Amino acid sequence: MILPRIANAEQSTKVLQVFEIDYFYGWYKDVPSTQIGGFMLKKWLLFGLLATIGIQCSSAFKQSPKDTAAETQRFNEFLDKTFDEFLVLHPESMSRFGKKENYDKLNDYSEAMELKLHAMNQQKLKELKGFDRASLDVQAKLSYDLFKSDLERGLQDFRWKDYNYAIHQQGGVHTDLPTFMINIHKVDSEKDLQDYIARLQQFPRVFSEVEAQIRRSQKQGVIPPKFAFASIYKSTANILKGAPFAKTNADSPLWTDIKKKTRGIKLKPEQQKLYLAQAQKVLTDTVKPAYEQLLKVVQELETHATVDDGAWKFPNGADFYNSRLARYTTTKMTADEIHQLGLKNVARLRTDMEKIQLKLGVKGSLQDFFKNVRADNSQYYPATPTGRSAYLKQAEKYLANIQTKVPNYFRLIPKTPMVVKSVEKYREEGAGKAFYEEPSDDGSRPGMYYVNLRDLKDVPKFEAEALLYHEGIPGHHFQIALGIELKSLPKYRRYKGYTAFVEGWALYTERLGKEMGGYQDDYAELGRLSMEMVRACRLVVDTGVHSKKWTREQAIAYMNENLPVNPGMQIEQVERYIIWPGQATAYMVGMLKIVELREKAQKALGEKFDIRDFHDVVLGNGAVSLDVLEALVDKYIADKNVADKSTAEKKV
Repeated sequence: MILPRIANAEQSTKVLQVFEIDYFYGWYKDVPSTQIGGFMLKKWLLFGLLATIGIQCSSAFKQSPKDTAAETQRFNEFLDKTFDEFLVLHPESMSRFGKKENYDKLNDYSEAMELKLHAMNQQKLKELKGFDRASLDVQAKLSYDLFKSDLERGLQDFRWKDYNYAIHQQGGVHTDLPTFMINIHKVDSEKDLQDYIARLQQFPRVFSEVEAQIRRSQKQGVIPPKFAFASIYKSTANILKGAPFAKTNADSPLWTDIKKKTRGIKLKPEQQKLYLAQAQKVLTDTVKPAYEQLLKVVQELETHATVDDGAWKFPNGADFYNSRLARYTTTKMTADEIHQLGLKNVARLRTDMEKIQLKLGVKGSLQDFFKNVRADNSQYYPATPTGRSAYLKQAEKYLANIQTKVPNYFRLIPKTPMVVKSVEKYREEGAGKAFYEEPSDDGSRPGMYYVNLRDLKDVPKFEAEALLYHEGIPGHHFQIALGIELKSLPKYRRYKGYTAFVEGWALYTERLGKEMGGYQDDYAELGRLSMEMVRACRLVVDTGVHSKKWTREQAIAYMNENLPVNPGMQIEQVERYIIWPGQATAYMVGMLKIVELREKAQKALGEKFDIRDFHDVVLGNGAVSLDVLEALVDKYIADKNVADKSTAEKKV
């Protein structure tokens, strides 16, 4: 599928000739303000940089190498200093980076902090004028333009700061903070343990600040839809279930974690006993009341919730939704254009699925085929501990196999390892089907591919392979971990994200897995098509709900009509799209652009095309917007042709 070009041919050629891009049409991945499970959430909150920017080109202004080197160094130092300034204000992000400064603190979620960050963005935009962009080297120019545009867009979008749901069925401080404490706060010393307890003592303050967020959004008419509340209550109950919150032999997730970490460091028995007693008291006297107060606020909020699910119901909802589409797709595509693109790709994928149906000899309609697949127990692991263990072992086998093929398709390979994990029990209810969590900056924490094994009907065997490629290798792990390892770039670039690029790449690698020798049976191929179909349906459903006023039930029915997986899974999918307007459209839009650019390079270079070179171009500059990616690929094509022409002339 070929998408409409974002920049015309003349503009693109000028970009390639000098690669001096004044202004990029871009975006970074933003997620609801309190969700931690999503990709790179907390590090990007520290910038408040939400970019949607247009591309134009300028002529090169040449400076002496000395001037260029000096100004580039000064600018990169400014970017790193700015990054660190924002990072200091976000202790949770510091911990995610593997740093232990402010290790006894949690983030400030107050409106005062939002205003402070907004003022800092205004100040940084002023300071940016103190640099001579024309004197920067190529990568620094790119950094300058991205940073400038991010600041500008962040300032423009400040109007929407209260339009995110502070708490919902997929995330919020009620699950995010325990997840952070368990997975991110490492205890390697007595001081780390003291800091752990100090952070627990801050739960009431954080919950109170989030309650204020909820109230501000409520005044704007931004209230989670009715369906979201049951999951919030259940997830909270899972946190408070067990000792020391209740008299039971089973331990709560936090208490289990505290005991494990306390016993994992060198302490005298009496010290260990003292710290455990202190932690237990904080849990029962501080953490539990904070949850109970938050639940009261949520219960009152539920009385105002409605079943109108789309962003159209918000004040200026259409403008808000259009801003989300522009940011997430990094294009100027309208809701109607995205909707039609979705319908076209759904039709394409249905045809491909019908071919699989024919090969497998299943008679009837495509819906009959889907029913046949759902009823086939051989396509699901048993809902037992043994079955869950078998799923993880099979995922690790897929991982080991694909890694043997990697050198034939990639030169740039991350050094950081990746592990396969099941989602923790306490957050299974609200967590998605699968997701990736990035490694720490210092390499001490690996990349983590999480799969939710709560209901094994939601993760059929036939989708397991494609899911591993998308979330792990060569999908998110290759792109995200490699970006972090690009030490020559400033931190701002290494941790920057654009959903259309990030998720587009991951979806592209599902297809790539087939080239790399995956999907050796028809059901695995059906799984690949099924997962791509989800992304095609998202284009239709997201725009349907938020622009065309589709109901939740209408969206669920459309998904089930086109997918072979557990119908219950489509409920969770649609509910995710409802609380996260626009995000779901980025996957297919990004993948189609990458496929288009690869086909373009193959056609232009013929036998000179090397898939490893193409992947180096896509991944070698960190995450970028789709128009910038097109410029990079065009430059790669032009440079390759010039190099080959020069070689040929030398031979003559």
